[in-house]
Amino acid sequence: MKKIRNASLAILIVLVFISCKTKSYDKEMMASEELFYNGQYLEAARLLLPNVNKAGKDEFLFMMECGLMLHSGGDYETSNKVLLKAGKLAKIIPISITQQVASFLTNDTNTNYRGEDFEKVLVHMYLGINFLMLGKYDDARVEFLSVNNELSKIKSEDGKALYKQNIMAKYLTAIAFEMVGEKDNDLKDIEFAYVEYKQVYALDSKLDIVKDDLLRVSKRLGYDDDYNEWKRTFGRSYNEDSDTGELITIFQAGRSAIKKSRGPILEDKTMANALRATINSASLAQGITISTVLVTLNQAENPIPKFEKRSNKVNKMRIESGGKAINTIILENVEKTAIQNLEDSYSKLYLKLAASIATKAIASLAAGLAAEAVAKQFQATKGFASLIGTVAGGGTAVALFSQMKPDLRCWHTLPANFQLGRMMLKPGTQTVNFVLIGNNGAVERIEKTVEIKKGQKTLVNMRTLY
Repeated sequence: MKKIRNASLAILIVLVFISCKTKSYDKEMMASEELFYNGQYLEAARLLLPNVNKAGKDEFLFMMECGLMLHSGGDYETSNKVLLKAGKLAKIIPISITQQVASFLTNDTNTNYRGEDFEKVLVHMYLGINFLMLGKYDDARVEFLSVNNELSKIKSEDGKALYKQNIMAKYLTAIAFEMVGEKDNDLKDIEFAYVEYKQVYALDSKLDIVKDDLLRVSKRLGYDDDYNEWKRTFGRSYNEDSDTGELITIFQAGRSAIKKSRGPILEDKTMANALRATINSASLAQGITISTVLVTLNQAENPIPKFEKRSNKVNKMRIESGGKAINTIILENVEKTAIQNLEDSYSKLYLKLAASIATKAIASLAAGLAAEAVAKQFQATKGFASLIGTVAGGGTAVALFSQMKPDLRCWHTLPANFQLGRMMLKPGTQTVNFVLIGNNGAVERIEKTVEIKKGQKTLVNMRTLY
């Protein structure tokens, strides 16, 4: 009888615990995010600084958000100070499917946010871009290499890598090494850049942008066999104008996908069928039927969220200057990665998750019946015993599972994708038009004055928010 009473107390304590809500991450972000999407980047970041500077369950998220806002506002130094701290928290540790299932069955919004793997990788991406914009190319290449090192640590339970290489990071790694090599006249660094360009080509042989890189760098290194092979493969040669400099444009387009609820768990046919299969095979205590278990779960939300696309009205950027025009190309599709990542996880997790949820629903119903029996035996006791009867006997299990919600926290201010464009221009002050192209043609035209230096690379970093 004591054991039954203890079980009843445990259920009551859980109900009290889950009813205590703290201010959600979304609400904390609301004012800052509004400023950010109005283009007030630094003001938005300042609003988040109190959250960045104090420990808490959402500390990592606030660091990522604030760091990106500062980056977008051009304050690359301060952005790095914030993101370097985030990087220390962003240790990518493999997690088993069993551990993932367990995390979905707890109130995850009350735990420290551990981050999606792709989010933690992008911390290093932004650090690298910040260092590039600051002219600290050695530091930049360290961070871009970290992207690929971190990706290699992300393993599934069978030991296979879950992610493909991040092409944007590999491409920027090559650029960083090439810039260091050109600055120091070090052919070893340029040779490393060449290796990176070859790996980018191996990952996506359709990328025209990297074909010029392979021709240019193999020719510069004096790799005649390689150069001639690339000429045959691409059907063209490379004729470099030594009296030029290069404009490299990094373009971050739109708003990435964010997490949304999948809705009631029983409305998801895949999950509902898995739940019914577990319930059908279970040994049900007297008074518990398949129908009562399903009723218990009727108000429960699917604990695994989904990523849902947001706004991105720009497909590409056309860069016009000096009678030339080139288009940027997508090298990293953040939106697609986010959506696919969670869908891949869902296909791996839903059976184990359904089994755990069904088992817990059956157990909570049994505990509720036991608690009601305890209360009836102590009818003469006022207060606590009658409360147990009311709470447990009157729908403890339903109330418990109605609190099951997905953790919707994620990095809100990420772009939908990263794009890049390269253009050779005459040295001097150049007027450059950045034309944003959507489905129905030009969306916006932005004119900038850019200083091009002979034999050097000039970087421009741009972001759209719509």
